[in-house]
Amino acid sequence: MSDTAKEISGGQVFSPIVAFAMVGVGALSLLFYLLFSASAPDYSGEGDTRANAVSRSAVGFAGLAELLRLQGIPVLLSRGLDEAEFEKTSLVVLTPGMNNTATEIRDVTNVEPALIILPKWLASPDPLRSGWVRNVGLISEDRIGERLLGSDDGPATIRQATGTNPVTLNMGFDGTAMRPAPIESLQTISGAAWTGYVADEQGRTVLARMEGTETYVLSDPDLMNTHGLKDLATARVAMAVIQSIRSGNGPVVFDLTLAGYRRSPNPLRLAFEPPLLGATLCALLAALLMGVHAAVRFGAPVKSGRSLALGKQALADNSAALIAMAGREYRIASRYALAIRRRVARIVGVPTDTRDEELNALLDRLRRRNDTAQPIASILTEAERAEDANDALRVARKLYRWRRDMIHDS
Repeated sequence: MSDTAKEISGGQVFSPIVAFAMVGVGALSLLFYLLFSASAPDYSGEGDTRANAVSRSAVGFAGLAELLRLQGIPVLLSRGLDEAEFEKTSLVVLTPGMNNTATEIRDVTNVEPALIILPKWLASPDPLRSGWVRNVGLISEDRIGERLLGSDDGPATIRQATGTNPVTLNMGFDGTAMRPAPIESLQTISGAAWTGYVADEQGRTVLARMEGTETYVLSDPDLMNTHGLKDLATARVAMAVIQSIRSGNGPVVFDLTLAGYRRSPNPLRLAFEPPLLGATLCALLAALLMGVHAAVRFGAPVKSGRSLALGKQALADNSAALIAMAGREYRIASRYALAIRRRVARIVGVPTDTRDEELNALLDRLRRRNDTAQPIASILTEAERAEDANDALRVARKLYRWRRDMIHDS
């Protein structure tokens, strides 16, 4: 392997700044994903084109909710409030569709006052403009009364006028008369269980109250839907009606459960709401501290080598490890001594075919130049008598000093 390749393989793949940035971005992305997943039910329905409080279409009531907010009246969109929360409200607004029933409307809440806004128009989504609708026609007046207003006293009767005509409304709550924008196919209500509250100049009721209750029914939704509120006169009528039936200064609640937007129990959402929010923040902080501690303590991973090394050095290391494992180091002391003697003899120029006795004698004559060196014959004898690792180590040290003295190695 070239030096360049070694340098590349041994270097860092990412700088610490890049690594921390990647981990931080990943952690924040995961946190935002969890937050948005938990809050997704509160933001669903933005493109709805049905008659409910999140719909911005002509038949929707998002405009009414915004109008109340602009008038300083608090507004809540209910996806399943409990009765204790409903008790704090000043008015509950129900906007059922033809897929609902009178039983489902009554099951939403028993809190009063309540305003039920009946549907009138058949509308289909506009394929060219998102959030818009196209008028398909009128809903059958018989179906509206039988399906949505059934009671023990018999269903209410719904009537739809023909054409678009100016309307003057007599406000039964204060005796005044107000004139909204002309309404197409004015839809009215009548029935034995219903008392007129707001009627036109012909006595036809558009806002009725169920006897013995504070439940009101607005028969014509064009007085409060987005299509009707585009006219200032109609908006004034809508505000006057709501202010007259409100009780107290609590929020006006628009129910969304009839449109299918009921909030289901969500453990993930509970983790980001009190009282569990504190525990979630502590867990996130603990995870952050653990990550910082691990990064600072351990640092970059150590590069691992080959499982099976190659070359003479690896063979020697493996052999030595095997001998040490067997506890037989001292058995190779004599052979090690003979190997050192042959090496020194080769360095000083002694012929390779010299016999052992002559070789020892020749080396001893060379030794006399340095009297501190021990005779090689005695070292060989001591190596043959080694009985444990300590004896072998002592012989190895003597051979090391003898070799240095013989070849004058400094």
